[in-house]
Amino acid sequence: MSVVQLISRAAENRSWVSANCGNLTENCHDRWVVVLDKTVVDNDKDLQKLADRSRKRLNKRFAEVAVEYVTQKPLVMVLDLSATRGLR
Repeated sequence: MSVVQLISRAAENRSWVSANCGNLTENCHDRWVVVLDKTVVDNDKDLQKLADRSRKRLNKRFAEVAVEYVTQKPLVMVLDLSATRGLR
C-alpha cells in the first residue's frame, strides 16, 4: 500500500470519529480510541498502553488508524506564539 493510500485511510478513520462523536461519547467517554476501517478496535484511558497494544495487534495496519480522545468536555486550544517573535 502506498503512503498516499495510508494517509487517505487514516483520514477516513478520523472523519468517521468526527461524524460519530455522539455515539462514541456514550461508550468511550474520556478514553482514547483506535479506529480502523470505521470501527473502534480498542480503547483505553492510558494512551501509551493503548498505542503499544494496538501496534502489536494491528502490525502494519497501525499506520491506517485514527487515534482520538473522546470526551464531552469542550476543547481548549493553547497557542504559543513565542516562536514567531523574530518573524515580524
